[in-house]
Amino acid sequence: FPLEKLREQQESGTTQRKPRALDVGAGAGVSTQVLWDIGYREIDAVDWSGKAWERFVVEDPTASCPSSVNFYELDDERYVDMWRSQGSRSFDTIVFNFGINERKAVQFAKELLEPENGRLLAPVNVQNDYWLKQVYKVYDGEGSVVKVLGQDIGAWAVQFQPDVTQDTCQGIWCAQFNGFQKLEGTRLDHQP
Repeated sequence: FPLEKLREQQESGTTQRKPRALDVGAGAGVSTQVLWDIGYREIDAVDWSGKAWERFVVEDPTASCPSSVNFYELDDERYVDMWRSQGSRSFDTIVFNFGINERKAVQFAKELLEPENGRLLAPVNVQNDYWLKQVYKVYDGEGSVVKVLGQDIGAWAVQFQPDVTQDTCQGIWCAQFNGFQKLEGTRLDHQP
Protein backbone atom coordinates (compact mmCIF):
# COMPACT_ATOMS: atom_id res chain seq x y z
CA PHE A 1 0.00 0.00 0.00
CA PRO A 2 2.65 2.66 0.82
CA LEU A 3 4.56 1.67 -2.32
CA GLU A 4 1.49 2.12 -4.51
CA LYS A 5 0.83 5.59 -3.09
CA LEU A 6 4.48 6.58 -3.44
CA ARG A 7 4.59 5.37 -7.05
CA GLU A 8 1.47 7.44 -7.81
CA GLN A 9 3.17 10.50 -6.30
CA GLN A 10 6.35 9.82 -8.30
CA GLU A 11 4.38 9.46 -11.55
CA SER A 12 2.48 12.69 -10.92
CA GLY A 13 5.76 14.48 -10.14
CA THR A 14 4.83 15.40 -6.56
CA THR A 15 7.80 13.49 -5.09
CA GLN A 16 11.16 12.11 -6.14
CA ARG A 17 12.05 10.28 -2.94
CA LYS A 18 12.86 6.58 -2.88
CA PRO A 19 10.69 4.13 -0.90
CA ARG A 20 12.13 3.80 2.62
CA ALA A 21 11.65 0.94 5.10
CA LEU A 22 12.72 0.04 8.62
CA ASP A 23 13.23 -3.68 9.34
CA VAL A 24 13.28 -4.21 13.13
CA GLY A 25 14.68 -7.56 14.25
CA ALA A 26 16.31 -8.10 10.86
CA GLY A 27 18.35 -11.13 11.95
CA ALA A 28 19.92 -12.82 8.92
CA GLY A 29 18.34 -10.34 6.49
CA VAL A 30 15.50 -12.46 5.11
CA SER A 31 12.84 -9.83 5.82
CA THR A 32 15.21 -7.15 4.54
CA GLN A 33 15.53 -9.07 1.27
CA VAL A 34 11.73 -9.29 0.99
CA LEU A 35 11.42 -5.53 1.50
CA TRP A 36 14.04 -4.96 -1.23
CA ASP A 37 12.35 -7.42 -3.58
CA ILE A 38 8.98 -5.67 -3.32
CA GLY A 39 10.50 -2.28 -4.07
CA TYR A 40 11.93 -0.53 -1.03
CA ARG A 41 15.25 1.05 -2.05
CA GLU A 42 16.37 2.63 1.22
CA ILE A 43 16.27 0.19 4.13
CA ASP A 44 17.52 0.42 7.69
CA ALA A 45 17.88 -3.11 9.08
CA VAL A 46 18.15 -3.24 12.87
CA ASP A 47 18.97 -6.08 15.23
CA TRP A 48 20.55 -6.01 18.67
CA SER A 49 22.79 -8.90 17.64
CA GLY A 50 24.75 -8.68 14.41
CA LYS A 51 25.86 -12.33 14.35
CA ALA A 52 23.28 -13.60 11.86
CA TRP A 53 23.66 -10.55 9.60
CA GLU A 54 27.42 -10.95 9.64
CA ARG A 55 27.24 -14.63 8.77
CA PHE A 56 24.52 -14.59 6.11
CA VAL A 57 24.91 -11.12 4.55
CA VAL A 58 28.49 -9.95 5.08
CA GLU A 59 30.53 -13.18 5.08
CA ASP A 60 28.46 -15.22 2.61
CA PRO A 61 30.28 -15.05 -0.76
CA THR A 62 26.99 -15.54 -2.64
CA ALA A 63 25.23 -12.68 -0.85
CA SER A 64 25.20 -9.07 -1.95
CA CYS A 65 23.83 -6.10 -0.09
CA PRO A 66 23.03 -2.82 -1.86
CA SER A 67 24.72 0.27 -0.47
CA SER A 68 21.31 1.80 0.32
CA VAL A 69 20.66 -0.99 2.85
CA ASN A 70 22.21 -0.13 6.20
CA PHE A 71 22.52 -2.54 9.11
CA TYR A 72 22.59 -1.24 12.69
CA GLU A 73 23.61 -3.55 15.52
CA LEU A 74 21.28 -1.87 18.00
CA ASP A 75 18.09 -2.68 19.82
CA ASP A 76 15.03 -0.76 18.69
CA GLU A 77 15.23 1.78 21.53
CA ARG A 78 18.88 2.67 20.85
CA TYR A 79 18.08 2.88 17.13
CA VAL A 80 15.28 5.38 17.80
CA ASP A 81 17.65 7.47 19.94
CA MET A 82 20.14 7.52 17.05
CA TRP A 83 17.38 8.26 14.50
CA ARG A 84 16.19 11.21 16.58
CA SER A 85 19.70 12.62 17.09
CA GLN A 86 20.44 12.45 13.36
CA GLY A 87 17.13 14.03 12.35
CA SER A 88 16.59 11.18 9.91
CA ARG A 89 13.76 11.01 7.40
CA SER A 90 10.64 9.01 8.30
CA PHE A 91 9.73 5.61 6.84
CA ASP A 92 7.07 4.48 4.41
CA THR A 93 7.00 1.05 6.04
CA ILE A 94 8.14 -0.40 9.36
CA VAL A 95 8.18 -4.16 9.95
CA PHE A 96 8.70 -5.79 13.36
CA ASN A 97 9.94 -9.37 13.41
CA PHE A 98 9.27 -10.02 17.10
CA GLY A 99 6.31 -9.65 19.43
CA ILE A 100 5.73 -6.17 20.87
CA ASN A 101 3.25 -4.40 23.09
CA GLU A 102 0.64 -2.16 21.48
CA ARG A 103 2.09 1.00 23.06
CA LYS A 104 5.40 0.45 21.25
CA ALA A 105 3.66 -0.16 17.91
CA VAL A 106 1.65 3.05 18.29
CA GLN A 107 4.67 5.11 19.30
CA PHE A 108 6.80 3.84 16.41
CA ALA A 109 3.94 4.52 13.99
CA LYS A 110 3.35 8.06 15.25
CA GLU A 111 7.00 9.04 15.43
CA LEU A 112 8.79 7.18 12.63
CA LEU A 113 6.20 6.67 9.87
CA GLU A 114 5.44 9.00 6.98
CA PRO A 115 2.24 10.60 8.29
CA GLU A 116 0.21 10.43 5.11
CA ASN A 117 0.69 6.92 3.75
CA GLY A 118 3.08 5.12 6.12
CA ARG A 119 2.28 1.66 7.46
CA LEU A 120 3.68 -0.42 10.32
CA LEU A 121 3.23 -4.21 10.48
CA ALA A 122 3.88 -6.05 13.74
CA PRO A 123 2.90 -9.13 15.74
CA VAL A 124 1.29 -7.35 18.71
CA ASN A 125 0.66 -9.02 22.07
CA VAL A 126 -3.04 -9.70 22.59
CA GLN A 127 -2.58 -8.45 26.16
CA ASN A 128 0.09 -6.07 27.42
CA ASP A 129 3.23 -7.99 28.43
CA TYR A 130 1.69 -11.36 27.50
CA TRP A 131 4.45 -12.74 25.28
CA LEU A 132 2.80 -16.04 24.35
CA LYS A 133 0.12 -14.82 21.93
CA GLN A 134 0.13 -12.12 19.26
CA VAL A 135 -2.00 -10.87 16.39
CA TYR A 136 -0.64 -9.13 13.29
CA LYS A 137 -1.75 -5.50 13.12
CA VAL A 138 -1.18 -2.78 10.55
CA TYR A 139 -0.97 0.83 11.83
CA ASP A 140 -1.03 4.16 10.01
CA GLY A 141 1.08 7.24 10.75
CA GLU A 142 -1.37 8.38 13.43
CA GLY A 143 -0.94 5.14 15.34
CA SER A 144 -4.41 3.87 14.46
CA VAL A 145 -5.02 0.24 13.59
CA VAL A 146 -5.89 0.03 9.90
CA LYS A 147 -6.19 -3.72 9.67
CA VAL A 148 -5.88 -6.88 11.75
CA LEU A 149 -4.47 -9.73 9.72
CA GLY A 150 -5.71 -13.22 10.48
CA GLN A 151 -6.57 -14.57 13.86
CA ASP A 152 -4.52 -14.71 17.02
CA ILE A 153 -1.11 -16.21 16.48
CA GLY A 154 1.07 -17.67 19.15
CA ALA A 155 0.68 -20.27 21.84
CA TRP A 156 0.08 -23.35 19.68
CA ALA A 157 0.48 -21.70 16.26
CA VAL A 158 3.58 -19.49 16.10
CA GLN A 159 5.41 -17.94 19.00
CA PHE A 160 7.40 -14.80 18.29
CA GLN A 161 10.51 -13.83 20.14
CA PRO A 162 9.48 -11.30 22.80
CA ASP A 163 10.76 -7.73 22.88
CA VAL A 164 14.08 -8.02 24.75
CA THR A 165 13.94 -4.34 25.76
CA GLN A 166 10.95 -4.96 28.05
CA ASP A 167 11.38 -5.76 31.74
CA THR A 168 8.58 -8.32 31.44
CA CYS A 169 10.36 -10.31 28.68
CA GLN A 170 9.95 -14.07 29.31
CA GLY A 171 11.88 -17.04 28.02
CA ILE A 172 15.26 -17.97 26.62
CA TRP A 173 15.32 -14.92 24.32
CA CYS A 174 15.47 -12.50 27.22
CA ALA A 175 18.37 -10.60 28.76
CA GLN A 176 19.03 -12.92 31.66
CA PHE A 177 19.75 -15.74 29.16
CA ASN A 178 21.27 -14.04 26.11
CA GLY A 179 23.50 -11.26 27.42
CA PHE A 180 21.40 -8.35 26.13
CA GLN A 181 22.13 -5.11 28.01
CA LYS A 182 19.04 -2.94 28.45
CA LEU A 183 19.32 0.79 27.82
CA GLU A 184 18.83 2.42 31.21
CA GLY A 185 16.84 5.60 31.80
CA THR A 186 14.53 5.36 28.78
CA ARG A 187 11.72 3.12 27.82
CA LEU A 188 9.86 3.75 24.60
CA ASP A 189 6.56 2.28 25.64
CA HIS A 190 6.72 3.45 29.26
CA GLN A 191 3.31 4.39 30.53
CA PRO A 192 3.23 6.89 33.42
